[in-house]
Amino acid sequence: MLICKFDLPRDWEQDLEAGILRHGGDEHRIHICSPFGGADWKEVQRNMLAARFYMYLVWLFDRRIARAPHAYLPLLYSNDNSLEYGDARGCRMILVANSGELYVCGNQVTEGMREEIKHAISFKRPVTVFNPDIFDEVDAMFRKARADRRLLIIDTEAHRKKLGLSAEELFEGRQDYP
Repeated sequence: MLICKFDLPRDWEQDLEAGILRHGGDEHRIHICSPFGGADWKEVQRNMLAARFYMYLVWLFDRRIARAPHAYLPLLYSNDNSLEYGDARGCRMILVANSGELYVCGNQVTEGMREEIKHAISFKRPVTVFNPDIFDEVDAMFRKARADRRLLIIDTEAHRKKLGLSAEELFEGRQDYP
């Protein structure tokens, strides 16, 4: 079982789902870009939960809809099946293109995240980074693409700092897995 290291309402996931369903119109949406993969299924599960938590934080702070396909798609698609992986990747890229902004969450930039960031840059979407340790890497992507760097934002507001934490910094695992 994964336990959040921060105080959360017991029903935080239900609150997130209800908020999305109630306010799921065509308003400006945020795409959550954060690590997904892992060395084992426990790490993948922790990253999926962290992606949901990032969505919840955006809802909590701004009452805006944030989408993180890797928070749910691994339950439907297998990364071990190349056709299914391609379908999931295509879904991610469509969601990036149809989002108004991209938030880079966590404390590292993975290969999948690089793809999403490059896609957001190609669609001239604002990209916000919450962890100063990865800002330079994202900035280098903007420079390489000769993109408008005014679309790259660093947000270090104290109340939003959790968006820059890794899954391991957010959730601890108990050793009661089968």
